[in-house]
Amino acid sequence: MAIMTKIYGILSFYHYKALYIPAQEGDKYKRGDMVVFSDEDGGNEVGQIISLSDDAEEIAKNMAVLRLASDNDLQKMKANTLSGRDAMEKCRNYIEEFSLNMYLIDAIYSLDGAKINFVFTSDDRVDFRDLVKKLAQRFQRQIHLQQIGPRDKARFVRGYGKCGRRLCCGQAVGKLKSITMDMVRVQNMSNKGSEKLSGVCGKLMCCLAYEVKSYDQLKKSLPPYMSSVTMKDGKTGVVRGVDVLNQKVRVENKDGEYIVVPVADLKIVKPVKND
Repeated sequence: MAIMTKIYGILSFYHYKALYIPAQEGDKYKRGDMVVFSDEDGGNEVGQIISLSDDAEEIAKNMAVLRLASDNDLQKMKANTLSGRDAMEKCRNYIEEFSLNMYLIDAIYSLDGAKINFVFTSDDRVDFRDLVKKLAQRFQRQIHLQQIGPRDKARFVRGYGKCGRRLCCGQAVGKLKSITMDMVRVQNMSNKGSEKLSGVCGKLMCCLAYEVKSYDQLKKSLPPYMSSVTMKDGKTGVVRGVDVLNQKVRVENKDGEYIVVPVADLKIVKPVKND
């Protein structure tokens, strides 16, 4: 029997994203712990464990959780946050100076203070080479510019959705899955309007992906729209609508009346022939 390896989902403050990091033998870290981990560049950074699992995508095999974050680590983070505010102000001035179409979200110092990660969003591809040179000259640090989308911003800032629960993206680890209009159509929600289907990031809500497979499975037992059906009492009609979750069909009979019928009460199903 294969031994399952525990995988930590860690929200890295410096990297401004969630990472999958395998646990080491004897680790007893739990969800919510602030920890120090080694990253791909050989440096140490602070992150918070947001999930524990036995399987994950994009596992960072060359990273490891080293220890719980100490009071000293957290004090460094607090000091770096204050320095980051000053870096943001300076960076915004340079963005305006170079007339760059980008919106700066955050500036995060690495734990050792040797690097600064400037996180931004933009609708366009940005040539920020001159900006990097200016920032490196001003701060005498290794500069990194990280472009993210609105969904990634929402998952890191976190908060609450329309349902009153914490944002789904803030609980997810790794690359966010694409949410498409096909998922909306499968769930018969195309008529809901963009405001009801959009999350705080302005994109389609992540939760739309949760029940798609169930809807696909349930739809297999339903007759197609406009198909001809024979009901349990022998009367016939045409399917004018379906209730996927409750497994019921809205049927129009020969008298023009509409009847809601459970799928189990439909004896024969056949498509309507096109003229």
